[in-house]
Amino acid sequence: MDLGEYWQENKRFVTSVALGLVGFLVAASVIDSTFADDIGATSRRVSRLKSDLAKPMFDATDLAAVTAENEALREAVGRLEEATAFVPRDGFSVDAGLGSPSNQYLRTLAEVREELLPRVNRANVRVDPGVGMPELSPTRGDEILRYLEALDVVETVVRMVVDSGVRRIDDIQVKLDPGLSSRSGLGRVERTRVVFELAGPSRSVTNLLARTQRPPSGNALLLEDVELIPARNKEDEVRLEMTVVIARLHEDAQQEVE
Repeated sequence: MDLGEYWQENKRFVTSVALGLVGFLVAASVIDSTFADDIGATSRRVSRLKSDLAKPMFDATDLAAVTAENEALREAVGRLEEATAFVPRDGFSVDAGLGSPSNQYLRTLAEVREELLPRVNRANVRVDPGVGMPELSPTRGDEILRYLEALDVVETVVRMVVDSGVRRIDDIQVKLDPGLSSRSGLGRVERTRVVFELAGPSRSVTNLLARTQRPPSGNALLLEDVELIPARNKEDEVRLEMTVVIARLHEDAQQEVE
C-alpha cells in the first residue's frame, strides 16, 4: 500500500493524532513557560533540604546549652522541694526501733493531748479534744505516718493560736491525699491537708497568720487556702478558715526532671 492510499483510508485517524500531538506540544510549552520558575525553585529547595538533613541538627554548643539548662532546672526543683518539704519534729514520725507504728501513734497522740489540752484550757481557748485525729486509729503504716505528720502541724498551730490570743478553734480536719488509697495511686505531688476553722479578734488572727510563716522550728507552713470572714454580731471578731498542706514530692517527679 502506498502513502496516498494509506492517507485516503486513514486520514481521519492521522489528522486526530496530528492534532493531539500539536495540542500536547502547545500545552507542554505553556506549562513550561508558566511554571518553569516554580518547578526550578521547588527543585532547588528540595535539594537544599536534602543537604540540610544530611548535616547534624545539633552540635556540641547546643548540647552544652541543654545540659546547663537541665542542671539549672534540677537545682530549681531542689530548692522548691527544700522550701516546701515538711520535716516532722522528733516524736512525730515512725521509728522502727520503738515498737509497732500503731503503738507509737497512740503514744504520741496521748502525749500531745496530755500536754496541749491543759495549756489551751489555761488560756481559755476552746478546742476539740480529738485535735482533728480520726476516731478510729489508723492501722496502715503509710496512714499512720501521715497522721503523725498532721498531728505535728496541729500541735504547732494550736500553740500559735494560744500565743496569738485567738479565742477558739471550732474545727480541725485532717484530709489525706485521696490517691493514697485509690487504684490510680498518688500523683507527682502528694498533699495531706489540715483544715482549721478559727475565730478571734482580727489582730490576733492576723498575728496567727504571720506566725505560720515564721514558726519557731522548721520551715514556714505551706498554706493552700486562707479565708477571712467577719463574725456575725461581733465587730471585734473574725473567722478564719485556713488549709495547711503537707507536701511530699515523689521520686517519679524527680526522675522526670532528670
